Amino acid sequence: MMFSITPRLDDCGLFRLADELTNPWEYRTQFNPLWLRDASGAINKESEVQNTDKEFRIRLDLHHFKPEEVKITSENNRVKITAKHEEKQDNHGFVSREICRVYKLPEDVDPKSVTSTMNSQGVLSIKAAKLALEAPKETAIPVEFKG
Repeated sequence: MMFSITPRLDDCGLFRLADELTNPWEYRTQFNPLWLRDASGAINKESEVQNTDKEFRIRLDLHHFKPEEVKITSENNRVKITAKHEEKQDNHGFVSREICRVYKLPEDVDPKSVTSTMNSQGVLSIKAAKLALEAPKETAIPVEFKG
């Protein structure tokens, strides 16, 4: 595999190598048995977003991070997920990791209802409820008499 050393600034203000932007999950395909599927049913090794009538859901694979290394914020109808761990030793040497993802909430989602959980496989699940729709109100329409 040929590595590029051209750094690029991503949406979260982090520099990434061009190869990481092109195929950041290539190195994980043999190690990650938990693959998520996108709306079309295709395998997505990173995240899954679903927008149903009742809720908006995000699932994100963060198996390299502990729950205390993950920070989630909601501002201006956006959910921002950042996860970072300092240098750790693994089987190949030392590694430090950092990820930042920003998701735009649909307009019919209540941003104050956002909740999150992380399971033992490291999959982060974020849910947000839809705004309650007002029931149609009956409006009296006066009858105008023209005589």
